[in-house]
Amino acid sequence: MQFNCLMIKLTPTLPTIHLQDNCVFFITALINSAICYSLFGITGAMFGVLTVFFTNIVYHAKEESNNIFYIGFLLSLILVGGGIGFLLKLSVPFYLFLFIFSYFYYVSFNKDVFVDRIVPFFVIFACMGTTLPSVSPDLPLAYLTGISISLLMLSILKHKKYDSSAFKNGLFSKNLYLSDQRLALRAFIYSLFLFLSLAIPDYFDLYRVYWAPLTFVVLLRPLEVSVIKTTLSRFLGCVFGALLIFALFHLLLLKIAALDIALIAIVIFVMPTFLQLNYLLKTFAITVFVLLLIEEAEFWRDPTYLLPYSRVYETLIGGSMAILGSLVLKSIRQDELSTPRVSD
Repeated sequence: MQFNCLMIKLTPTLPTIHLQDNCVFFITALINSAICYSLFGITGAMFGVLTVFFTNIVYHAKEESNNIFYIGFLLSLILVGGGIGFLLKLSVPFYLFLFIFSYFYYVSFNKDVFVDRIVPFFVIFACMGTTLPSVSPDLPLAYLTGISISLLMLSILKHKKYDSSAFKNGLFSKNLYLSDQRLALRAFIYSLFLFLSLAIPDYFDLYRVYWAPLTFVVLLRPLEVSVIKTTLSRFLGCVFGALLIFALFHLLLLKIAALDIALIAIVIFVMPTFLQLNYLLKTFAITVFVLLLIEEAEFWRDPTYLLPYSRVYETLIGGSMAILGSLVLKSIRQDELSTPRVSD
């Protein structure tokens, strides 16, 4: 009996793997990337696959029902974040924008699951926008095309109940913008560390500076308590993913077209499965997924080591900011709990 109990404790609980989810994701990515490639070239193909990834995460926020028009509207707003970052760059107005949006993040958290999943993408695109010297019309067009095709394909291949109240109970609900908690200080601290996670690598002119705030936003959410553990898992996942890309480049496998395409196809197919696994394996898969796509789109047939390197040290910077921010926010929450509120 004791031996059986020990075996039960040592045996990890594996998620239920649905082959249908893998096939749906793969077919959607294949069709989407082919259409976007025909319209916008290799960059369009990359956006075709990335938008499937984004759409898949938001689409499956609720298992039984959704509203593809509401999801499409939220995903389109991500471009607004990119435009704001592009116009404001790293400036005082951009920091004020981060503070206002951070306050909204704290107020709206856990009230609409779709908004919760969109907010990190919005902030990430805003941070990416600050790094762009110029923007081609093909970029937003490829993004919107990819989102539209992804939603259409998912609605055809997956059948869910249509939620007619999504707009009313979601982003346009008054409840989303109201809170009885004292959140201004928390939002200020959150936005400050978020800004630092972008400003520090930018100050040192590091490569791909937006991956640090990406890490920060993913790790540190309102009420997050296990930041150190998740940061370590994410860092190790990034390191292992980068090492795999290093190995593939060193072995010149990515310069053989057939093997290159086959590897990308395999990674795309298994992504839904890896997203159900623990944080380390999930980050490993996402790292390989993103690095392969960006290498193919930006350095076609001429891969570089800069991307894997930057993925590692940017994750370290963003994770460090997330840990420091979480410690400060935890102290603030403890002070708030110990201080009785004075009624009007």
